[in-house]
Amino acid sequence: MPRHSAVILYTLAALSCAVLPRVAIAQRIFGTVPATATSSRIMHLLVSRGAGTRVVDSTRIDASGRFEFPDHTYPEGFYHLALNDTDQVDLILNPREKVVQLEFSGVPLQRNIRILRSDENKRLWDYKVVSRRSQAVQASAMAEKQTLEVNDTRRQFELDSIAGRALELQQVHLQAIMTEAPDSYFAKVVRADREVEGAKGANPMAVVKGFDLSDAGLMRSSVYDKAVITFLKNIHAASEEQFLSASDSLISYASRDPECKAYMIDHLIDLYSTYGPDMALQHLIDRYVVTPEGVQQIDPALRERVQVLLKVGVGAIGADVDLPTPTGPVPLRSIVERGRYTALFFYSSTCDHCHQEMPILKEAYSAFHARGFEIVGIALDADSSEFTKCISEEALPWPSYSEFIGWGANAVKAYQVKATPWLYVLDDHMRIVAKPTNATILRTWLDEHMR
Repeated sequence: MPRHSAVILYTLAALSCAVLPRVAIAQRIFGTVPATATSSRIMHLLVSRGAGTRVVDSTRIDASGRFEFPDHTYPEGFYHLALNDTDQVDLILNPREKVVQLEFSGVPLQRNIRILRSDENKRLWDYKVVSRRSQAVQASAMAEKQTLEVNDTRRQFELDSIAGRALELQQVHLQAIMTEAPDSYFAKVVRADREVEGAKGANPMAVVKGFDLSDAGLMRSSVYDKAVITFLKNIHAASEEQFLSASDSLISYASRDPECKAYMIDHLIDLYSTYGPDMALQHLIDRYVVTPEGVQQIDPALRERVQVLLKVGVGAIGADVDLPTPTGPVPLRSIVERGRYTALFFYSSTCDHCHQEMPILKEAYSAFHARGFEIVGIALDADSSEFTKCISEEALPWPSYSEFIGWGANAVKAYQVKATPWLYVLDDHMRIVAKPTNATILRTWLDEHMR
């Protein structure tokens, strides 16, 4: 054998024994929809990020109803095919599966799907069918129970047994799928969900012990958001400060994967901007978004959203909106400049929680009004009769205003009100100095700042 041939053979043998990087396999995703079933000619592919989604690709549906996405390697996770915002169908993409072939016999897609090729999706939709049947049996049993006489205990027992048996068969079927394909993505998500369920009510570490927050595959499922919420609930917070360290911990656990870290920051900002506490939201913005590192790493869309949030953050100058009166609009600034501090009380005249806050607000107004404390009521009402009735029956001592267009009111949009009741405190220069979550916290703040 020539020397150079021997060298080549030796080199090939050595390479065959080496650990080579795995080459990503491009996936084919294609299928058919009856040409006359829908007016939409575009099929969208969306990827899950927690409980949310975002579009990652789109393709045209041809005249015969066929669609095919360009070959691409998609990371494992839950995805959705969608004709529009309301007609979406769940899908699992796994890089180990090269082909996903689907057939839709009509619309809506989720009721007319047939999996031609893809074991992952056959498992998913097999379980969905069994789950729907089980839920239908349970709902039917519950509906009949509500029509029974109180003393018809025998039939009540029979219906409970029927519902229980349906749930049991659903779980047996799920376990059979898990046993058949323990290494599938479907099984992975089910196991993760069980870990989260088992951690409820324990301590935060019970969540991260059984759930990897740096697993991008799990991040592409709704179980990820469930794990985050369970972690936060398990801290049993007695103060807002505890959410700061909890958030830092969650981000740290997710940081082994850059995509998970970015989503964790985004998700926590979304949670705190919607439900509070405001202190935790400000902490996330200061530490992870507006820092030099954050400016480089955070998604531009998140930075834009944060900039909007900062417009109503503590330290920002509040919007000078016009407040409607029978004689013409009154600028909010003209009221705020009169006092030392002014509370903006966003409420609805038909909101029970708002009415519960009013006695404490009236006490605070009585105690501090002479020292320069004002309240401006802004009602998210659609009916003037409810508005005037509430002011009269509650004997509200402060001025109240409403455009009678509910959530579409200019003040509501300018101050990004997400629920009622909602409170801001402004100083005489229109600067937002506090965002108390209820009237009791407002009263405590006044005790500290208006001595």
